Amino acid sequence: MSNPKSHDSIPILDLSQSLQPSSLFSLYKASKDWGFFYIINHGISKELCSHIQSLSKHLFSLPSDTKLRLGPFSSLKSYTPHFIASPFFESLRVNGPNFYVSANSSAEILFDKKDCKFSSVMMKEYCTKMEDLSKRIMKIVLMSIGEGIEKKFYDCEFKKCQGYLRINNYSVPDFMEEEVEGLGMHTDMSCITILYQDEIGGLQVRSNEGEWIGISPSEGTLVVNIGDMLQAWSNDKLRSSEHRVLLKNHFNRFSLAFFWCFENDKVILAPDEVVGEGNKRKYKPFVCLDYLKFRENNEKGRFDKVGFTVRDFAGIKVQ
Repeated sequence: MSNPKSHDSIPILDLSQSLQPSSLFSLYKASKDWGFFYIINHGISKELCSHIQSLSKHLFSLPSDTKLRLGPFSSLKSYTPHFIASPFFESLRVNGPNFYVSANSSAEILFDKKDCKFSSVMMKEYCTKMEDLSKRIMKIVLMSIGEGIEKKFYDCEFKKCQGYLRINNYSVPDFMEEEVEGLGMHTDMSCITILYQDEIGGLQVRSNEGEWIGISPSEGTLVVNIGDMLQAWSNDKLRSSEHRVLLKNHFNRFSLAFFWCFENDKVILAPDEVVGEGNKRKYKPFVCLDYLKFRENNEKGRFDKVGFTVRDFAGIKVQ
């Protein structure tokens, strides 16, 4: 584990190295204090990410009316237009477990089949690699919580996890005085999220003291953050942090966010071994889909802003 320039408490996990107790301790501390860490030597090539970015430029340059064929009022609902989360943010969602079918379904609606530059095959390759990487990271995070946690709980609790990809485009306003929020403060509703971000930067995480810390882009490095589902399952041993994206210059920003989540009908309840002897459970049991609906249907709890989080939904109030 080593430290990037952005903050000395957010470590880098080198996946090519054998796991040492010190590495697991650093990872746990970062996941508890910040909810963020970096990974390198992860097996996702720069060429694959660059190719997807190139294809996505073509996708997001399409007319708004064309993209809205996949918008919130369509049957697929895979496209998030500018007016939903931010006037500067739009995204396309590729759903698992069959990523090829999901990507291809969107491509068939967006593009003329005779001139389709959006590669469903490439989406499948990236998402499949991200699935494997998510499973690996999930096991390591569980190992960091305590000895035997991964072996005892991965198969019974996390084996049915599912993933989806958001291809994100941030458009810079024509006239920008200083900086604007490309995406407002929010937490993720996943177990973990794995992010590829281009060299433009702008991602920030909020510290426990309320300070905004930059999560700097670096070639060959991916960003991992803890989501609400894992925070609840870990009984707050791991932190789902507020984060945001600031746009500071006149370049569009691109990112690929892969969300690894419990299955919809999963009941989240922290195991006794994770809660720890003598400690109190901080969340009542809840069904994942119920929490997702709570966040999506509540105006204050939409994904672009932190109003209500998993603590508001299922947190046990201290008497």
